[in-house]
Amino acid sequence: MVSLAIQPGQNPKEWVLYSSLILSFHAFAAYFNGYFLVNRLLYTRQIGFYIFSLLLTIVAVCFPISIIVHRLVRARDIKNIVWSWNFFLVTFLAVLFSVVLIMVLKLLKNWYDEEQSKKQLMQVNLETELKFLKSQINPHFLFNSLNNLYALTLKKSDDAPEVVLRLSNILRYVLYETGEGEVPLQKEIQYIKDYIDLEKIRLGNRVDIRFESEGDTSNKVIEPMLFLTFVENSFKHGAAAAIEKGWVDIRLNATVDKIQFKISNSVNATSPAELASNPGGIGLENLQKRLNLLYPGKYTLDLIESDSSFTVDLTLTN
Repeated sequence: MVSLAIQPGQNPKEWVLYSSLILSFHAFAAYFNGYFLVNRLLYTRQIGFYIFSLLLTIVAVCFPISIIVHRLVRARDIKNIVWSWNFFLVTFLAVLFSVVLIMVLKLLKNWYDEEQSKKQLMQVNLETELKFLKSQINPHFLFNSLNNLYALTLKKSDDAPEVVLRLSNILRYVLYETGEGEVPLQKEIQYIKDYIDLEKIRLGNRVDIRFESEGDTSNKVIEPMLFLTFVENSFKHGAAAAIEKGWVDIRLNATVDKIQFKISNSVNATSPAELASNPGGIGLENLQKRLNLLYPGKYTLDLIESDSSFTVDLTLTN
């Protein structure tokens, strides 16, 4: 501002040179305040000492600016007002403007950096919690599958090689394709089919198993292993030893704006409440945490029980 008002120098080259020299003192005061006084005094709530130090810095900068103007400006009328109070006040306000401008920009940058750090921290915490929840689900599934395979090998069943093949497909999916967030819905469906095939081999004709998939699933993505807990629980209750003829019915419907997964299973008619009151234990609790983390406000989960069946209806919206 002072440079624009007095235009020191006899030509544009000198004007730019002298203006840059004056602005360098503005920059010194602004950055000394922004990177020293603010950090050491303002952030530590030493308000009075901060204001005093800031005013002292600006006053200290005004003197060399006045000397530069007095020595470089050739106009005698401007030289005469350099050491007046009016000129000092204009110089003081000009430096104060530079200081405040840089401080505001720095505070905005600090606020932005803090918000980005908070978002990164939340993302890291989210990923850590999701990995922890997955780590509880995967061993549970693997334990059940190996138990099934062990039972078949004891019987020397011809179905054991098929179980190994299906289990290897599932493990490949779990280990190599579920660690990068969302997966194609078609892969999740194939994963469920492989699991169902394993259960069909284990249970034989004792349980009637139906699985239907409707709608266009080609362009849909979903968080991996989201339906596994419900499928496991349905087979657990639908194939309970107390049930003479169990059944499991799974239906998946994909539309433009939602994915609906509905699974029903038979329960023991004499004690349905016992089977339905704790349908998943830790598994269901983990699944609800995953849903809250991954689909906040974008899902509905209904658990419906009757004397002869238990139904889970999960709808995910875009």
